[in-house]
Amino acid sequence: MMTSYNIFQRADTETVAQILDWLRNQERGLYRAAINELSGLKKLRPQFVKQKPVAQQFEWLKKMLSWKPSETIGDHLLQVWLVRKQEGMLVDFLDTLGIEHNGHGMVDGDLPDSLDAEKLGPAVTALFDKNPAGVVSVYLQMFQNQTPEGWSELQTILDAEPRFSLTAE
Repeated sequence: MMTSYNIFQRADTETVAQILDWLRNQERGLYRAAINELSGLKKLRPQFVKQKPVAQQFEWLKKMLSWKPSETIGDHLLQVWLVRKQEGMLVDFLDTLGIEHNGHGMVDGDLPDSLDAEKLGPAVTALFDKNPAGVVSVYLQMFQNQTPEGWSELQTILDAEPRFSLTAE
């Protein structure tokens, strides 16, 4: 299973830029807090990062979020981005799998112990049909992290599907 820092290490620059750009424009407080926290990990003044041009901020943030000590920050950023920006994708996926949710992509109750392989294949295909591969890859890797061991049915697809832009080593 991939952690958030692994996702940031392997994600393409365009996907990471989309995530960070959305956070910068829609979740300004969270974006600033992430810069503050990540700067603190490197004993830098946050102003040093905030004064950089946006492209350089994104480059620095990707580098920092690819670092294991920033895993908690990366988890939070990806969760907020997925739940608030990619709500429709989450709802479609959970609906296709028949997993109860609150209508906004948040699961109601416990997650299933296994995923129906007959529903999972079409659910993944539908995600790729409607969304960029990088976005789908980030979501499914994060979804796989929702249980301690993940789901073997999903891992099989993650390992075999050529459209995934993120792959485990």
